Amino acid sequence: MENFFSNVTLNSSEQELCHLGLEYVVVLSLIDIITFLVGQPVIAKLLLLAFTSKKTTDILNCNLALFHNLQYLICILHLIALFLLPHSHLQIQMFLLVYVEIGGSMSLSFICLERYAAVIHPTSYPLLKKYRCREVCAATVWLFSVPIALVSVMAPIAPTNTLNFFTQFPCYVMVSMTAMMVWCSYSIVKTLKKSGPGRDELHPAKKRAFKIVCATSNITLFCYIPVSLLQRPNVVANIQVYNCIILPVCISLLSAASVVHPLIYLSTQGKLAPCLKKREREREREREREQKIWSNYLNGCV
Repeated sequence: MENFFSNVTLNSSEQELCHLGLEYVVVLSLIDIITFLVGQPVIAKLLLLAFTSKKTTDILNCNLALFHNLQYLICILHLIALFLLPHSHLQIQMFLLVYVEIGGSMSLSFICLERYAAVIHPTSYPLLKKYRCREVCAATVWLFSVPIALVSVMAPIAPTNTLNFFTQFPCYVMVSMTAMMVWCSYSIVKTLKKSGPGRDELHPAKKRAFKIVCATSNITLFCYIPVSLLQRPNVVANIQVYNCIILPVCISLLSAASVVHPLIYLSTQGKLAPCLKKREREREREREREQKIWSNYLNGCV
């Protein structure tokens, strides 16, 4: 680790720049390449299944997939700039960080809110479709993430008060969205753990919802909360260390979150190859259990 960071030299004359060693460039390149190669096929499959399915389109998850698709394209743009325009790669990194900080956390929080409404307030859930709340949430993600990310890149030429605001605002948004996800996940898990009357276990549909909520909570715990901690003002104050060390770590965590969530979504839908056989076995066991319950009921009636 010491050899790795010894190749990253902080430039005291230019606050925003740092001289990159070979190992550091390799690490940044690997983050971009792995994120694109793993995430892009998964997102493409998710979008293909969503738009070709006869079921109602899951607007929030499709919007998050489109959001991540643009993120992966920006990763490739950063990879190109890293070698051809090394003095400009930091601006692309900053745009990517703010873009995912706001849009990623906001998208996940809206998905959690939708599940919260479906589980806790099922009678009010149809109102989401009637008043097009999902479409409004999807538009809100783009209206907040892209403009603020653009402004954050141009912030160094703005007045000091504007610079401070747009430096801290993405972090505040992510912290508030993370807190909302934690609260919604806790409420949903608490409700789903209550089995129905006369049952000793959860309904299969509730089991799937329970797994999705637990997965979202884990993404929040291991990806978004550490980024929130790394975005503390006392850390951001040292802009050289932040740009050269903290910023790549945050982007790698958010990139991991962008890949893990669509994988979990496809697995819960039974659309990943390893999950197809497992899902089929679960369906077969559920059918056998239902037939057994029905036969016992008929025998009792006789």
